[in-house]
This record gives sequence, C-alpha cells and structure tokens, in this order.
Amino acid sequence: MLHSLAELLRHERDFTANASHQLRTPLTGLQLTLESGLGKDSDLRPVLEEALESTRRLHHTVEEVLRLAGAPGSAHRAVPDRPVQQILREAERRWHGLFAQDGRRLVCDTAPDDVRVPGGQVTEILDVLLDNAGTHGRGSVRVAVRDLDDALAFDVTDEGTLTTEPVYLFARGHSGGEHGTGIGLALAADLALSLGGRLILANSDPTTFTLLVPARPEFPARGTPGRSSGQ
Repeated sequence: MLHSLAELLRHERDFTANASHQLRTPLTGLQLTLESGLGKDSDLRPVLEEALESTRRLHHTVEEVLRLAGAPGSAHRAVPDRPVQQILREAERRWHGLFAQDGRRLVCDTAPDDVRVPGGQVTEILDVLLDNAGTHGRGSVRVAVRDLDDALAFDVTDEGTLTTEPVYLFARGHSGGEHGTGIGLALAADLALSLGGRLILANSDPTTFTLLVPARPEFPARGTPGRSSGQ
C-alpha cells in the first residue's frame, strides 16, 4: 500500500513537471513570435496586439494553475499588488466587447485608487466569474467592490436565476444545470483560498458571486465605492 501511494505521488509530481514544461515552452515561443511581428509595419498590428495580450493572459493563467499544483518554479513566486480600480478597468476593457456582442451590458463600479490587492489571482477569479456570467447568466452584469473593514468584497451579479444546487457549484468537473461550470469555479475557489479569502454564492436570484479578499497592511480596505464607470 505504501509503495502504491509513493508511486502515485511520484507520477503526480512527474505529470506536473511535464505539464509545466510542455505548457510554458510553446506559450513563450508564441509570445516571442507575436512580439517580433509587432516590430514590423503591418496592417495586422491591431490584431497582433490583441493576440499578444491574450497570450500574456493565458501565460499568466497557466502560471497560476501550475503554482496551485506545486509545479517547479511556480510555488513561491511573489504576486505583485495592484490597485483595485486598475483591475476593474482592465476587466471591463477585456469583457465589454464580448458582452456587447450579445446585446448585454457590463458595468464595473469605481473603487478607491489607493486600495491594492494581489493582482494576478484577483484578475483570474474575476475572469472566471465574468465568463460564467456570460455563458450561464442573463441580462446586464455588474462588478462592485465593498469595504468590509477587514476585507474587500468583489460582487459579480447578473440578472439570471441560479438553478444548480449550491453544493455542486464549486465541485470540480460538475457540469449539470444552467450554472454548471466544470473546472472554472473550482479553480477560482482554489485561487481565493490561496489568498486567504473565499469565493461564495451570495445570492441565487439574481445570481451573485462574491469574492472575499482579506485586508492586510500592504493592501488596506479603505474608502467606499463610488459611481459606475462604464457601460
């Protein structure tokens, strides 16, 4: 039994290391190719810039997943803090067009510029929640930030009604019901835990997911959200 467990752990470590190499190498090569293409005058420059930005986001997502899995070179990387307002503006820029294509509205409320959070994980979690709202939700989508003194709460709300049993929402691989998301919400929940926070279903009608990020000295929760900042 001990031998079998040891073999299982070895295979898991080997798989993670192999996945780390096989994912990072082609992504790095693709990024370098796109950067090289941007150095030349071309009518495709806007397309290349968008593709490069998408590749960078994908590269970051891979790094986060591998970090959670304990891949070599990823476990102890420092995650830079970024202003909450900047994270919201960038999320709105990435997702506004996709929602608009479906005739839907995305609204990201303002937040104080002096409030900072770990940018990588929070960005990934918001992307999962916005993708979930776009795929499974309905109507307008709003992202709001609340100050809870010892934490920040990021609320992502759409106009849909949740029908999936809450117990299954964060179950890895579950895909039943309107809000069945497979790995997405499970990954987002793991990322939240890695911050010392939580991802919860705050309301089922309208559907609202809330990311709780603990307030620490390096990114204190101060101020209150203001008016809306976009469509």
